[in-house]
Amino acid sequence: MGFALIIFGLPFLALGWWLHLRARAKGTKAALWPTTQGTVLTSEVGTMPFGSSQVLVPLITYAYEVAGQKLQSGGVRVGGLPMFNNFSKKKAAAIVALYPVGSTPTVHYNPASPADATLELKVVEGYGPLMAYTFAATMIAFGLFSLLMHF
Repeated sequence: MGFALIIFGLPFLALGWWLHLRARAKGTKAALWPTTQGTVLTSEVGTMPFGSSQVLVPLITYAYEVAGQKLQSGGVRVGGLPMFNNFSKKKAAAIVALYPVGSTPTVHYNPASPADATLELKVVEGYGPLMAYTFAATMIAFGLFSLLMHF
């Protein structure tokens, strides 16, 4: 049984690593995106549902122009919005404070799809890699524990 749990956990370890590398690759590509000046339209700390609770997110919308096309985005970081729990409200507020309404931040946009834009080149990996790593670690730990109990 111990070996089976270990073997069952290994693909999830690989999945977590793959998700992590995929997010980092998107960040590497975004670092090469062209930039333009934007104008912040809204800037506030908001909430989003997350399971049975809520998380805090910096909700920032901004307008920018690419090749004569007027666009709007809410992208703050590469890969999605950063999420914070109630204990990290200051972190969400600190991001919002960087982009007050009317300010003119640098906007990084995807040249292949200019509507895909971000204000920061930091990568948000989301919870996918963490969940895969946690599941893999649990299966491998139970497998090792099972093997040790037989000796």
